[in-house]
Amino acid sequence: MAPGLQCGNRVKANAVTVLGARRAGSVFGPWAKQKEVHGYIVEVVGCGRGRKLKVKWDECDGVFILAPRALQLDDTASLEDSDEDTHSDTDAESDSESEDNLGVPEPAEEVESDLLKPHGTNWEVKPDGVVVDYFQGSQSMFKFIWDSENPDGHKNPYDYFCLMFPMSDVPDWIEKTNSRLSELKRRPLSTAEYFRFWGVILAISIGSEKNRRAYWMEESEGESARLFQPPAFGSRFGMGLRRFEDILRCLCFGDDDPTDRWGPIRPLIKALNRRRQEKVIPSYILVEDELMSSWISRKQDRTTDGIPHLTKIIRKPKGVGTEVKCIADGVTGIMLQLEVCEGKEAESRKKWSHLPSGTAQTLRLTEHWHNSERIVIGDSAFSSVTTAIECYKCGLFYTGVLKTASREYPRDYLNDTSKYTSRGDHICLTSTIDGCSLLHLDGRIRR
Repeated sequence: MAPGLQCGNRVKANAVTVLGARRAGSVFGPWAKQKEVHGYIVEVVGCGRGRKLKVKWDECDGVFILAPRALQLDDTASLEDSDEDTHSDTDAESDSESEDNLGVPEPAEEVESDLLKPHGTNWEVKPDGVVVDYFQGSQSMFKFIWDSENPDGHKNPYDYFCLMFPMSDVPDWIEKTNSRLSELKRRPLSTAEYFRFWGVILAISIGSEKNRRAYWMEESEGESARLFQPPAFGSRFGMGLRRFEDILRCLCFGDDDPTDRWGPIRPLIKALNRRRQEKVIPSYILVEDELMSSWISRKQDRTTDGIPHLTKIIRKPKGVGTEVKCIADGVTGIMLQLEVCEGKEAESRKKWSHLPSGTAQTLRLTEHWHNSERIVIGDSAFSSVTTAIECYKCGLFYTGVLKTASREYPRDYLNDTSKYTSRGDHICLTSTIDGCSLLHLDGRIRR
């Protein structure tokens, strides 16, 4: 680190430090780690230990904010300065040319203007904010579509379960399951027993036992016997452990396809999605997110044995298993669509795969409601400028949190925290791309 760096100083730094490993590798190739980039300081931000320096580099576009410890004075520039001093007989024109070669810092206003044009997209700062008109899009209210003649009558939880479950597919699923049970010389499955099996599955899903067979214990063990009643699923629900495991082993939703690793559950996902489309009219707000289905192998260790694609997300409470992208009604929270994350190869064959993954997933999850003028809300996994534009083209409005998808987004401009003096300060930016009006709010939310 060079002490006393000031605005206008020529500096140098490692390319990876400035651009990051991925971008530096794409620009400079395998020698990125040894490559030095040169530039000049255009602005000093802050003071003391929190001081940052804005540097415009010769080898790459844009202005980057770095800590002083990442920079060194450019010795090459000093040698050029001394060489010019020894040739005092040069005329004014040559002096100006040499001065240009040394790199005279541009005015801060021009640099700031460049930061508002990422990838050729023009963003405009609105210091006084913008006036947003009352939402003129969809005014849809949430509604169930009942089959009964008295849709407004009293409904119990079982009625809602039957409404949301793909009942028309149940006879075919029972027939396929019974075909497998007969191969094991087990008695056939009735419709009542089939739904009792699903009731047990739901009960297990909200339980806390680590071992599935523990739910059939008729007596509690250890110190907990004095405090808690045993689960006793066999006597309570009328289905023994052996019968439950036989049904689970033979459960079938469609024909076997050896080329489709997700084939065993794909018909179930499609049927659930179709049923929600038929029986639910969502409100004007749709919210997309992701969920995890935790995976533990038979040996109680987390391996890929038996699961087509394993996803690991550290920040999730149960971050090892199958990731599922989903969209729900923003008023009631009822799930509307599910999409299993099947891996890069499978994702590349899906619809809209030529777009960024978050954009493609958003368009697939909302496809049934395209041109409905609903509002879609998503987190940073889905959000990007491209997502907002593509949703607009499909007759939807998008609101989301932008973090990493920075294409056509003025991230370098917003990284300058000197614009915020106190908690609650914010900046409003607007832009228009392909007829889509974009509004971005960025502010200081931490102390």
